[in-house]
Amino acid sequence: MFNLRHLQYLNAVYQYKNFTKASEALYVSQPAISSAISALETELGAKLIVRNSKKVAFTYEGEQFMVWAQRILRLCTETENAMQDLANSAEQRLRLGMSHAFTDLVPRIFSTFTEQHPRAQIYLDEGSMNKHVEMVRSEQLDLAYNGFPEGPGAEDFERIPIVKAEIHAVLHPDSPLAELERIPLRLLAQERLIMMDVQSKVCRVMTQEFERYQITPNIVLNYNQILCMVNLVWSCRHVGIISAVEGQRVPGCEGLVLRPFQEPLVFDVGIFMKKGRYLPKLGWELIRFLRQTCPASPAASGEGC
Repeated sequence: MFNLRHLQYLNAVYQYKNFTKASEALYVSQPAISSAISALETELGAKLIVRNSKKVAFTYEGEQFMVWAQRILRLCTETENAMQDLANSAEQRLRLGMSHAFTDLVPRIFSTFTEQHPRAQIYLDEGSMNKHVEMVRSEQLDLAYNGFPEGPGAEDFERIPIVKAEIHAVLHPDSPLAELERIPLRLLAQERLIMMDVQSKVCRVMTQEFERYQITPNIVLNYNQILCMVNLVWSCRHVGIISAVEGQRVPGCEGLVLRPFQEPLVFDVGIFMKKGRYLPKLGWELIRFLRQTCPASPAASGEGC
């Protein structure tokens, strides 16, 4: 059975490629590190490193062993964190991603939810679906509230639907399109569009629809800040594109007009997380809170965001 401390020493040498730096990082002597690595090599029956006066190099066997060693160390850390979480002995931290289209929920999370969980520390990253897919996959985020990923790699995530969002056009009140209850998609061919950024679920859905109807859209800007889109709608009479959920306000759009499309463009919004990864209890509490807080019906059209 491997000595966990020996694996930690070897991992430090692998990280720094230098015994002195590894020794300083671990606050242990270089002879202790050398002894640990020698013990591992004897146990494995393989040479792991080649050391000279200038540098430390890992052998092929050493490189292969490090793949497994780092998995073991990562699993040990996750296990320790999980047990601390279950024992309520750790600070309740949660790293949450959220689409900028649904930030109306943020005040509720940082008021009502955190009042219910006074020890909670929530770190929020605002961004688009694809950005959060990569951050959840690389474990920079615990979970994300956004449109769900599709296509290759989507099976890597556990998905919990919360609401349905519908894509809307954001219009100046004087726009002729504002007089329509629902807008035929073909009419957008005549408009200058402000589209959500290319990593967003909305942009992906709209691109598919434009291709289906053989429309070449005149997209003058892909935005990742709603206020940028709003200013262009007000000042230049451009048409913004955004997703909205019934009962949830999109901050910054007050006074503008939302109109859905003739053929409803609806998609699921909810929590997605990496499969097989431990989610802190605080994450499950937040999911429960969102299910209770958010409406479950598709978005409806109306005045204002």
